[in-house]
Amino acid sequence: MGWLERQFGCQQSISTIQEAEAIAEEMSPGLDGDYDHELREKAGMHDPPPPPEFMGLEGEYDTTGLAKRVALAFDRNPALADLDTLEVAQEGSTVVFRGSLPHQSLLEELTQIAAKVDGAKAIDSHQVTIQRT
Repeated sequence: MGWLERQFGCQQSISTIQEAEAIAEEMSPGLDGDYDHELREKAGMHDPPPPPEFMGLEGEYDTTGLAKRVALAFDRNPALADLDTLEVAQEGSTVVFRGSLPHQSLLEELTQIAAKVDGAKAIDSHQVTIQRT
């Protein structure tokens, strides 16, 4: 079960994920002001277009759009597929992580991935506990 399905009940087909991977290079860091041209184009077809943090997977208005796109970015990495101790949410344009992780380097990797998603202006990981073994 992938991140999108586990967190939001969305079932994303492999072909859709592969299509998303084909444009992954356009998914530039939201924190540095770059954006996903294709998603912004889709969002522009709506009247009014949603703000970047509320763009859904297809450019529609979605109050959890940023969190879903972060989950999709995590789904692209097979090493993260079985990670079920972390929840991804959003507060406006801030990506919020809640839960626990086995080590700090994993949190840093997840933070780097989330920071590249269009609309992400901040990452809040204060609610993550690093498990001590």
